[in-house]
Amino acid sequence: MKVLEIKIMEDCMEGRNVRDLYFEGKITKDIVGYLSSLGKMVYHNFNPKPYFELIVKGQYTLKGSIGNPYARLLLPDDAGNAHIDEVVRFIENYKHERPK
Repeated sequence: MKVLEIKIMEDCMEGRNVRDLYFEGKITKDIVGYLSSLGKMVYHNFNPKPYFELIVKGQYTLKGSIGNPYARLLLPDDAGNAHIDEVVRFIENYKHERPK
């Protein structure tokens, strides 16, 4: 899945170093399963719109909802772009791992 845009979220209640990643398609259960190999996945299926939190301890948290074309990346205040690049590369490799 291609990442189309990365927006810096200023004045975000969730942290000071937050990015929203916008995708060419919508988040599916399959991509959530694919992402789970990066760290601890918490999947909440009790709401009408299920959501997930991927926690990679000491590096970042990625959260989003099934059906949305974006996810939120929360980084430590002092993190550079390395974690962002890692997440983007991993997401963009999804199409190679699982054909549509």
